[in-house]
Amino acid sequence: MIKAILREPSGQAVVVLGLSGENMARLMADEPIVVQLAELGLKPMKILLMGGRTEADITAQLTTQFGQPRKTAGQEPKR
Repeated sequence: MIKAILREPSGQAVVVLGLSGENMARLMADEPIVVQLAELGLKPMKILLMGGRTEADITAQLTTQFGQPRKTAGQEPKR
């Protein structure tokens, strides 16, 4: 994985996370990747990258690893 911080001409910082084919295979095999932002000189925080064929697959993976998620972005609310 490539991790970097770039600056746009406006000065806005952009965090870059470049995933290799091996990274993508791991994500699709239900092996999340954790990125420590402190490694990039940012405030200590983690980003969890996950992969799945569908949003439902990713939600199931989250539920298995962390319990029921409180909020899921990108999905329609259940009615």
